[in-house]
Amino acid sequence: MLKKRFSQNLIKDGNILRKMVSLAGITPGDTVVEVGAGQGDLTRAISRTAAAVIAVEVDRDMIAHLETLASEFSNVRIVFNDILAVPITDLSLNHAVKVMGNIPYGITGPIIFKLITERSSIECAFLTVQKEIGDRITAIPGTRAYGSLSVVCQLVADVKVLMRLKPQVFVPPPKVESIYFSMRFREDAAYVDNALMTFIRGAFSHKRKFMRHALLERYPEPQVEELYEKMDFPRSVRAETLEPDIFRRMFEILEGRE
Repeated sequence: MLKKRFSQNLIKDGNILRKMVSLAGITPGDTVVEVGAGQGDLTRAISRTAAAVIAVEVDRDMIAHLETLASEFSNVRIVFNDILAVPITDLSLNHAVKVMGNIPYGITGPIIFKLITERSSIECAFLTVQKEIGDRITAIPGTRAYGSLSVVCQLVADVKVLMRLKPQVFVPPPKVESIYFSMRFREDAAYVDNALMTFIRGAFSHKRKFMRHALLERYPEPQVEELYEKMDFPRSVRAETLEPDIFRRMFEILEGRE
């Protein structure tokens, strides 16, 4: 029985699962870490192509399904644990992996930030998420969905919507539509660390208001004034109008790193 507390909505349609694997470009040389294996439907589709699949699942009621699958496919390894508690490096055996998963909607944000933080072990990720989250991740400046999640994701990766999914393709159907998207991590984004991510989130803490209000909660007014002069910002500038790269420049100026 599926559990509401685990946000379990499974994709059972084999055609859709095969299309996901194809869109992810999985090859016989790939090791794939699957987040939230459930009953193993996506696991099975991945295992037919990948060199190895490490399927992570927290719900121990899925043991029978997954152990049966692992006995059928020698390239499948099951890890019964919470993905948030398992370092990707422990799963990847120190080489870059691809990550796939139908992400539990209740912990989408923490999972995405975990992948960003541990991206040195990840080549790319292909995730199914609630449409609202997918829209935020891929949003452009000036749109309603654009925010700190958009900026952080777009600084560290090239993000792209691959497929839109109606509720009817899930069991049970969720109340929202979903998006299957890719994150291809950039090698030139090592500068995006926890300090910068915290700064970005703070810059959006007064969304729809002037960005000055948020910056003045963390920095003295003379520093903020100097920043606005260097960046040629009007006093009315709002965080949601700025391109992702601008936040890096702002952070460097305010922290004296330029």
